[in-house]
Amino acid sequence: MPHFMKLGREPINGDAGGAVRYRFVMRAILLLVPMLAAGCDRAANTFEVRAVGATSADLTLCGQSTRLKRMDGKFTGTLPIRCEGDGAIKVGFPDRPPVSCPIGYVTPGAVQSFKFEVDSGRCDASRA
Repeated sequence: MPHFMKLGREPINGDAGGAVRYRFVMRAILLLVPMLAAGCDRAANTFEVRAVGATSADLTLCGQSTRLKRMDGKFTGTLPIRCEGDGAIKVGFPDRPPVSCPIGYVTPGAVQSFKFEVDSGRCDASRA
């Protein structure tokens, strides 16, 4: 049988058991798994604001801001929570001062849904 068709472990740099190759593969796996896990957020957290006449809604959470998208008469967004802390959604209007919807304490890894309704200059947590 030709040399390249032999089955089984072949020595690598004098290592008769293939341990060098095994250690290399295991190290590569140990380095890649945390990188892949960090890129995958387990919990999708949703934010929704209903506000008639609003022109914008900006979510600020743990010091980082994100603009929510307008869809079907409301502003929505999905965001992984990577910190412990709080924040707010600032709802902008063309003809009156903005309204702030406070977001209570958030925790990474927990699935959380925040819904608000703005009416008469007030922001209330929605039960819908």
